[in-house]
Amino acid sequence: MLEPRLDPAAEQPGVITGSAARWAREGVALETVLDAYHDGVRAGLEFLAEQAADEEADQVAAAAGLIVRVLEMVTTATSTAYLDEHRQVAREQQTAAQTLVSALLSGHGVARLAGRAGVSVAASYQVVALAIPAHPDERRRGPGAPSAARRKLRRVQAALAMPLGSRALSLLSDEGGTVLVPIDEVSAIAPLALTPEVLELVSEAAEVPLTAVVASGETARIPELAGSAQERLARLLAEGRAPGLYRLADLPGCDGFQPNRRAVVTSPNDRRITRSA
Repeated sequence: MLEPRLDPAAEQPGVITGSAARWAREGVALETVLDAYHDGVRAGLEFLAEQAADEEADQVAAAAGLIVRVLEMVTTATSTAYLDEHRQVAREQQTAAQTLVSALLSGHGVARLAGRAGVSVAASYQVVALAIPAHPDERRRGPGAPSAARRKLRRVQAALAMPLGSRALSLLSDEGGTVLVPIDEVSAIAPLALTPEVLELVSEAAEVPLTAVVASGETARIPELAGSAQERLARLLAEGRAPGLYRLADLPGCDGFQPNRRAVVTSPNDRRITRSA
C-alpha cells in the first residue's frame, strides 16, 4: 500500500484497524499485538538482506526505508484503533453501569439491567451521597472552567476506583452524586467501603474537600437510603458544616442522622490544594 505510486494510500488500512479493534475487545494486550507486527517487519528486513547482492545496495536501502514506513504506519494505525476501541468499550460499560445505578436508585428493573451490564447485584450496599465543591480553577471565569470541572471529576472517579473495586457503582457529576459500594460477606476480611481514609484520599485527588453522608442497608432499601442521605447532605451543606464523612443511622423509624455527630474526616485546607486542575 505504501509502495510509491500515483494513487494516494489510505491513512489507516481497514485490515489493520479492524484486527486491532477486535483484539482490543477480546482483551489481547497491545504490547503483544505490536510485538507481532515488529517481528513481521524484522523478518522482512532479514529477507531483504539475504536476497540482496552487493550491487543492489541502493535498492536494499530504499526497500528498508519502505519497511520502516510500513512499521510506522502499522504502529500508528494499530495503536489508534486499539485505543479508540478501548474508549468505546469503556463508554459502553460506563453507560451500562450508570443505567444500573439509576435502576437501583429507583428500585425498578434491577435484575434485567444487571444481567445486561454483566454486574452482579449484592444483597446490601453502602449508599454514599457525595458533594464535590468547585475547584479554584472553576471559579476563575473563562473558557477553561468547564475543562477544570471535567478533570476534577475524572480524578475523583479514578481515586474511587482503586479502593472501592470494580463492583462499586457511581452516578456522579462535577458537583457530586451517589456512590453504591457492595457489602460482600465473602470479602468480610477486607470489606470494600468508603471510609474516612478513602474519603481523604479522594479529596486529595480532587484537590477540594469533599463531604459525604453514608448509609448501609439491603439492596431493596437503596432508594430510601439514597433519598435520606442526599437530604441530610443538603442540610449539612446549608448549615455550613465541616467537610468530611458523616454516617446516617441505618435504623427503621429513626430520622437517620446521629445527633451531635462531627465530621469523621477533617478536610484539607485550601492552602494544601495548590496543583492546578
